[in-house]
Amino acid sequence: MRGWSKAFIVLAAALVFSPGIFSLGIQAQNQPDLSGVWGGLGGLPEKNPEVAICGIQGVCAALTGIKQEPNPNSAETPEMLPWAEEHFTAIHEGVSLTGNPPQQRNPSWSGCMPEGPTELMRRRGFEIRQFPDMVLILYDQDHGVRRIYMDGRGHPADWKPSWNGHSIGHYDGDTLVVDTVGIKDKVWVDILGHPHTDALHVTERIRRVQPDRLEIEATIDDPQTYKKPWKMKLVKGLEEPGPIIWDEAECEEMLQMGTHFSAEAQSKSQKEQAAPLAVYEAE
Repeated sequence: MRGWSKAFIVLAAALVFSPGIFSLGIQAQNQPDLSGVWGGLGGLPEKNPEVAICGIQGVCAALTGIKQEPNPNSAETPEMLPWAEEHFTAIHEGVSLTGNPPQQRNPSWSGCMPEGPTELMRRRGFEIRQFPDMVLILYDQDHGVRRIYMDGRGHPADWKPSWNGHSIGHYDGDTLVVDTVGIKDKVWVDILGHPHTDALHVTERIRRVQPDRLEIEATIDDPQTYKKPWKMKLVKGLEEPGPIIWDEAECEEMLQMGTHFSAEAQSKSQKEQAAPLAVYEAE
């Protein structure tokens, strides 16, 4: 009996003085399972160099004869302040709002700049790994990693704007809620090129709506750019087969092809490609 008492005391002490072990058990029981490799809906069953270079999943699917699922992504039309409206109109000059702006206007295309968190979630495949103190999002683009701190910390007061910003999160039932600030104003909020300032505040709600479907709802709040917050929503599909994430280095491939401001591309079309980026950086 005395032996059992000693064993119980040792076990209790281990739980009290090993918060990492204890919190791991609690976290594992309460957190929703968002793990997996997530990509576009109705995507390619096997990615390979022959189709990866096209860069746009819809084009790749057309090349391979695979029919994609209807795109459920949606976004509200934001009410912009005058300066933002003027900027947005300028980058769409001569381009239909139903289409994509010229690629050279987007700094992530024209200058190989990193994309911001909202565009990374929309355009890229990624893997979610959940830990008690942090959630990691591992992107297929240039070995990108996004860290979402789950340990109760706040945003640092002296944070300097970065490509992905600073993200903290918590679980709300079956949903991961991510709060992000400090995003560089050079990255686009979406593919249409809606602008923002360093006052941008993004709140994402990420949940698994089906075993093979992940829904991401992002609220865009920037009082220096928009009259009120607005939302965008997208759905990602679980990649099959197996947890293998494609290693994509788009800038490297484009540089080899003589685009993205390589020396060859600049010598061929200095005015067409270099001017838009120079204008953007001067703003």
